[in-house]
Amino acid sequence: MIIYKGSRITLDVSNAILPNGHEMKVEKVIFPRAVAVLPIYGNNVILIKQYRPAIGKYIIEIPAGVVGDDERVEDALVRELREEVGAEINYYEKLFEGFTSPGYSTEYLFIYYANVKGLGEPKPEPHEVINKLIIGIGEAYDMLRKGEINDVKTALVLTLYLNLKGRV
Repeated sequence: MIIYKGSRITLDVSNAILPNGHEMKVEKVIFPRAVAVLPIYGNNVILIKQYRPAIGKYIIEIPAGVVGDDERVEDALVRELREEVGAEINYYEKLFEGFTSPGYSTEYLFIYYANVKGLGEPKPEPHEVINKLIIGIGEAYDMLRKGEINDVKTALVLTLYLNLKGRV
């Protein structure tokens, strides 16, 4: 039964019978597909410091956003990079895809890295409060190890990218 339907999420509460025969109440957040991308700019990465009202503070993360219903994931990737950091890219590669929080959410996230060929002016949406950070890849990894980056998608993509390039 749909309890709430908002602009981005739907909350469904219903009963389910598990494979072991037990019944339980399932509280499920229905969320669209999303994309996140680590922009590589020379020897640097571009991160964002974004205010997240749900946690009431700024958090350092990679650009990310919802994939529209009729939008290709790759088109959403390009759009999000333009909006959030003003980046134009010449190459991207998928590093991972999977569920973000399968215990309560249907959100499915596609994670990429992209080579940035140029930077323009970001055009964030009105509800986005974002500051662009251009830092060395080693500095970003140090920030992760020190706990200064505590966003899971950002931690995953930094680790995967550095492992792919043989730097970890």
